[in-house]
Amino acid sequence: MKTKLESLDDVRAERARLKNQLALSQVKMRKDITAIKTEINPARQAVGALRDLLITPKKGLLSVGVGIGVDILLKRGLLARAGWLPRLVVPFIARNVATNLIYKNRTSLLENALMWVKKKTQKRPEINTDGQQKLLPPAKDVVVNGHTSSAGNHVVPPVVSVN
Repeated sequence: MKTKLESLDDVRAERARLKNQLALSQVKMRKDITAIKTEINPARQAVGALRDLLITPKKGLLSVGVGIGVDILLKRGLLARAGWLPRLVVPFIARNVATNLIYKNRTSLLENALMWVKKKTQKRPEINTDGQQKLLPPAKDVVVNGHTSSAGNHVVPPVVSVN
């Protein structure tokens, strides 16, 4: 739509109207793009899961360790009597999934491991009979007759001998 511009004020008003229309168009386009992204999200997740199944992550100590563990657990354990195709495909997919899962969540896994170590090595307070706290060293495992028992728990399994 063309408007007839007769004065400088008309030019300024038309310019302001066009800038406003441009800003509204940009907002509408951004809104449409976010709507498209939310509609495509399930497909993105499916592609990401498929990528985790098929793409081997970068080689490193983590990848080698997970690969050895999966091979031992699946090939020689669970799939020992399976055919050659499952013994070939299932460990490959399981290795990729496990390595990608650990690689993506490595910070939270590391934090949880460090919190566990801190909890196990932290000194525990003990309350005496007179009401004062006394710090105890961390609990140590005691091995009796081949069985592991916590030092705080004085239950020892019975000795069974077969003659």
